[in-house]
Amino acid sequence: MIWFEGSIPAAIISAKQQSSIFVVVITGDDEVSGQMMSSWEDDRVAEASYNCCVAIKVDSKSETCTQFSQIYIYQELCQACHVC
Repeated sequence: MIWFEGSIPAAIISAKQQSSIFVVVITGDDEVSGQMMSSWEDDRVAEASYNCCVAIKVDSKSETCTQFSQIYIYQELCQACHVC
């Protein structure tokens, strides 16, 4: 996966401008997060998502995640959330 390097608002703007899917991957230190990240880091996933997704990864313990979770409620397990 090619990760967007900017902020969540900038990623949303980029996704809208490109008519792409906005993907937020919330990661943690647990085994499930590790498995999920290895799937996202797979070259086939990166190739398949290159022209259709703007993806950002957020650490579950970060302030960014806290702020994001106030807007978009997610379950407390590693998962990918997409916001259109």
